[in-house]
This record gives sequence, structure tokens and C-alpha cells, in this order.
Amino acid sequence: MTIRDASLCSVLALLASAMVQAAGPPAPAPRLPLPSAAEYDIIEVDTAQELADATWNLSSDQAIVIAPGVYDLSTTIFPNGVDGRLTVGRFGAPPIRNIQIRGTTGNPADTVIHGAGMLAPVVPFGIQVFTASDVTLADFSIGEVYFHAIMLQGNQGARNVRIYNVRAYDAGQQIIKGSEAGADDVTVEYSRIEYTDGARRHPEGAVPNTCYTNGIDVTGGQRWVIRDNRISRIRCQDGSLAGPAVLAWQGAADTVVERNLILDSSRGVSLGLVGSSDHTGGIIRNNLIRWNPAATYAVDVPIYTTSPGALLAHNTALVSGRYPNAIEVRFGGATDVAVFANLLDAGVAARNGAQPVLDDNWSDARDAWFVDVATGDLRLSELGLESVPDAPRNAGVPLDCTAESRPPSTRVGACEATAGVIFEDGFETWRPNPGR
Repeated sequence: MTIRDASLCSVLALLASAMVQAAGPPAPAPRLPLPSAAEYDIIEVDTAQELADATWNLSSDQAIVIAPGVYDLSTTIFPNGVDGRLTVGRFGAPPIRNIQIRGTTGNPADTVIHGAGMLAPVVPFGIQVFTASDVTLADFSIGEVYFHAIMLQGNQGARNVRIYNVRAYDAGQQIIKGSEAGADDVTVEYSRIEYTDGARRHPEGAVPNTCYTNGIDVTGGQRWVIRDNRISRIRCQDGSLAGPAVLAWQGAADTVVERNLILDSSRGVSLGLVGSSDHTGGIIRNNLIRWNPAATYAVDVPIYTTSPGALLAHNTALVSGRYPNAIEVRFGGATDVAVFANLLDAGVAARNGAQPVLDDNWSDARDAWFVDVATGDLRLSELGLESVPDAPRNAGVPLDCTAESRPPSTRVGACEATAGVIFEDGFETWRPNPGR
């Protein structure tokens, strides 16, 4: 028998109620249909042991459907005899494809998979995808693990993965990790990626016993799309500087980061990090980012790139006096970078020889221009609609923060107008209109 985590559901319901009062009626993420028996061999599980066994024995064209309940991976006996991770495809094994792992209700709070905590190596990963492609992970929560809540092993063949309507939380290092070149064509959408109270100093950090985290970390992956997510509290419990909420680097390319809400974190979105060969191309558009002016932890810039050919457009970013710049472009090799029509409360800085093309950026945003800065509702208020100027629509940003079409003369920043809602079922994901 499984046990519904009623207390977690109650807390999320209260959060949803509070957010709805600030932002309007809730709108659910589009519900994915459950896998069809005509396409998949469906395996139903309702215990942690059954879940561990089913993932270990996956073959092509199978779908694991997980009943509501709490699944404690630290209590299972794993078929590999090593530790408590869920594996999709085995290390070094023949490839498999067309896989789903799904909660049944469409509410991630109903199906919670967890380990023994961020500092307990008995459960190193939540789900680790090895030799599998065309994989869908949806409608569950996963966290409280030593390394990563979800890890995709590109060097083993993990690719074409869709992470949908998942709450990934409290991982000892990066929460969602794409490891090494080959982890390509991944979509992370309508998901909640967060720490409940920041990351801890980790025995196996990049420097041992330091905080070593990101929300999403893509190393070498191509064509990731990260959209319509709420990413929050990517920060360190000891107050030191955490990694970016979204980082794509080490040869990654053509990453699209759009319509995400990023709150109360140390850093925001970074395409590239240490040099202009770190990332190529990519788009950062229609994101809403807000730093906490009262926070005691270290912060850095909300939007950063070293990537040649990158487009940074129509984002709204508020540093609230915590950092001198809202956008930075760095290194002379970061050529052909376009930064336009962003709504900011701090400047755009070119560093170390970078020469981005800047146009129509607005750097004196005020809190009163937004519906409710405290809750992260950065749609424009009536005063904002009166105060924020227009700019010509760019072909690279046809939609706004709610995925509505932008008119030929469109508002600077992420949100064209106040239509639409941002909060749903406590997940506070962005796009309210399912018609994509």
C-alpha cells in the first residue's frame, strides 16, 4: 500500500491559493494524455520496490505508470545491488527507445519520489537516463538525493528526453543535469525546479565541502528548450554564490530559454560561462527574473552570455539594487550578440572585449510598473502599461511571456499586456494557453 502525502498536498494548495489571490485565477498546464496500450506495454506500480524493478527492466515501447503515493528510494533493494537510483536504460547496455515514466493524476504533488537527503549517498540520483531515447518523464515530484534529481548521460545515448510537469527539488549538486555531449534535443517545460531552503555544502563539490549547484546544468548538449518553468531558491544555505539557475556550457549550443519565472536565486540564465567557446548561438527571451532585495546570500547577474550569435531579448529582470548589472555579455569572441528590448532595473554591461549590439533596452524599471513584485508577478500594471515604451517586433521573438502574439509595435520587456495568468496548482508555471 502507498501513503498519500497529505501534508505536502495541503501546503501546495495553500501556496496556490495565496498566489491566485495575487495573480488571478489558476490555469493548469496542458494535461498530457496517459500512454495508450496500443502504443506501449503499460506497467503499473504502487510501491518503491516495484518502481525500482520496473525501471531496471525497461525495454523499448514500455510505459511505467506510478500510482499516487510516496516512494522512498532509500528503502528499496535495487537490482544492480549498488544503490538506490532509478535507471532508464542500463550503463553500457543496448539502446532502448519510446519510454514513458508517469504519475497518474497530472498533479506532481500526488506522486512523490525521494531519496535520503542531499548529503546521504545511499540514493545518489533520482532518475538517471543511460541508453534511452524518446523518453517522457511527467507528472511526479523527485528530489532529496545526493547528486542530481534527474541526470541524462549523453555519452551513453540519453537524448530526445521530455521533462514535463515535474517538481525536481533538493539535490546535493545540480537538480537537473545533462551530462556530456550527446544529451541533445531535451525539453524541460511546465516544471518546478527549486530548493526548499538552498543547497548545502557538499562533500563532493567542485571544491570539496563547498556549495556546488545549479537548477539546470547542460554540459555539451545541443538544442535544449527550457520553457514555462518556475525556478526558485537556487542558492546556498551558507550564503555563498550558487551557480546559475540555468547554465548551458562546455560546448553546448542552440539552447532556448523562454517564458520562465526565476525567483530568489543567486544567478539567472547563463549561455556559456568561462569563454566564448563554451556555448554557440542560443536565445534567452520572455523570461521574468526577480532578486530579493532583503536576501543575505550572494547574488550575481540575472542574464549572462559568452555565446557568439546569442539573442537576449524581451526579458524582464529586476536586481533590486543587489547587483550593478541586469545583463552581461563577456569576452571578445562573443560576436554577433544581440541584446534588445529588455526591461531592467540595472544596466547592460559589455565585459572583456565583448561588443554586443544593443537596442531599445530600458534600464530604469520601477516596482510600481508591475502587478506584484513581491510574489513574482512581473506582468505590467496599469502604470507600467503607461510608462513602458514600445519597440519594433523582432522576428526572433514573435510571442510574449504568455505565448500571445506580439503586435508589430510591441512592449519592451517580457509581457506585452496584463492578459493571461501565471499561477496554477501551486506550480506557478507560465504559459496559460495550451494551444501550442
